[in-house]
Amino acid sequence: MYTFKAITEEDETLESSKFLDTGIIAGEESAKFRGSLLTLFGEPLYKSDNAEDAYYYLIEVSDDTSKWYFTVYEGPSGPAIGYDEKENQATAREASKALLEKIKETTPSDFNEVIYYEDFDSKITYGCKNGECFYNEEEGR
Repeated sequence: MYTFKAITEEDETLESSKFLDTGIIAGEESAKFRGSLLTLFGEPLYKSDNAEDAYYYLIEVSDDTSKWYFTVYEGPSGPAIGYDEKENQATAREASKALLEKIKETTPSDFNEVIYYEDFDSKITYGCKNGECFYNEEEGR
C-alpha cells in the first residue's frame, strides 16, 4: 500500500530524468492527467505557458519500508514521471507505476489553461469541467 504526498517547498528540487512514460502525448488525456494532479496534489510547484515545460510537481511516494521522490511534469513529449536513477532502487519502478495508476483513476478537477508550442506556432487551450476534459490546438499565438 502506497501513500502519495506533494512536496510543496519551493526550494525543493530533484535532479531527475524521464523514468516512466505515461503513454499520454496530447489531447483530452493530457488534460485529464493535469486535472487529476490538481485533485490529488493541488497547484504544481511550477507552471508556465510553455507547452514544453507546462508544470512540475515533486511527489513523495512511500510504503512501510521505503520512500521515493518523483517529478511529475509536462515536457516536450507530454506528461511524464521523472526519477533520479542514481537513486535507483529495485522497487522504484513499481512505486512510479502505482503513482501513475493513482493519477489515472482520479477524477479531474476543473481547470482551464492556455499553453503555447513556440516551435510550431500553436496555441493550446485545455482543461476539464465537471469531469469532462477538452483540448483545442490552433495556429498562432
